[in-house]
Amino acid sequence: MRFKPLYHLIFYIITGTIVSILQVFVLSGFPLSFQDDFWGEILFACLYIFCLTQLQKRILTSSVSQFKRNTFSIEIFSKYFLLIQLGGLGILFLNGFLLEFIVTGKLNFKLRTFSQLRFILVYYFFINAIIYCIGIGFRLYKLYGKEKDAKHLGEKSFMAAQLQMLRQQLNPHFLFNNLNIIASTIHNNPTIAYDFTKSMAAFYRKVLEAENAGWIPLKEELKTIQYYLHMLAVRFEDKLAFSIDISEENKNNFSLPDFILQPIVENAIKHNECSRNKPLTINIYVADNGNLVIRNIFQPKLETDQNIGIGWFNIENRYKYLAAQAPIKYIKDGWFYVEVWLLPNNQ
Repeated sequence: MRFKPLYHLIFYIITGTIVSILQVFVLSGFPLSFQDDFWGEILFACLYIFCLTQLQKRILTSSVSQFKRNTFSIEIFSKYFLLIQLGGLGILFLNGFLLEFIVTGKLNFKLRTFSQLRFILVYYFFINAIIYCIGIGFRLYKLYGKEKDAKHLGEKSFMAAQLQMLRQQLNPHFLFNNLNIIASTIHNNPTIAYDFTKSMAAFYRKVLEAENAGWIPLKEELKTIQYYLHMLAVRFEDKLAFSIDISEENKNNFSLPDFILQPIVENAIKHNECSRNKPLTINIYVADNGNLVIRNIFQPKLETDQNIGIGWFNIENRYKYLAAQAPIKYIKDGWFYVEVWLLPNNQ
């Protein structure tokens, strides 16, 4: 990376020299006849190529983002092509005036003959078109490579998340805790034991059925997280409180990735103190901006697990795999927030 500016400089020098030599060839043919100001022509061409490529970077950044959204069209291609040509025309004259001022110390506005002006405009029109097409092709090739790598990484991360989720939720410690809760409540409070067993069975069924990496209705995902939170509430009793405040309209009109909420809630339990002195509160609701919010009181444990970032890494990569905006997390007013982007069902 240290040599990247040097490579760019070499590229501009080589490209500017080629453009200048081609110009001489077009004007006089073979044998090539170089004028005294040929080095000035090379300097002008190098400066022009530099300015044009910087302009094109800004334009292509926008066009590539539209390619990613599948909104690129012939009209957009033509619009950007026209912008390149107009920008190139401005750079052409601006650089000419600038170099004239540097060399002579004053601005001399020399009017070219019509034939000379026509040649300059036509010649640089084709130069701009060639550079634009090369830039588009190069950017699309890089985009294809990144999308291919991101999809592959997303698939691997999703499978890793699925396996990790199954190991975490089906490991003996988790299972024994749940069985102990049933055993301790079945005689003293059969209703709680019955409800807990139903939640446990429904949750485990969902864990075993979670095989796809796609979108599911928000309503279905909330059912799963309710089963999970109900088990946690029975286990922690008055150490944990939760609420889910989402309208039926939002439940039916939005979707999100399958099994995305469980690791977020699990992280809240794992990394925050949850005791009678400091009960942990978890709220789930839809914000005014349309995002699903999962927030908990921020009271981090003094000792944290070394795998604190794995669950979040897998969540982000599942969203990358689905080509959607990844969740964001932040701390505000003593609460830890996670905002999850929801997909409207009409899209």
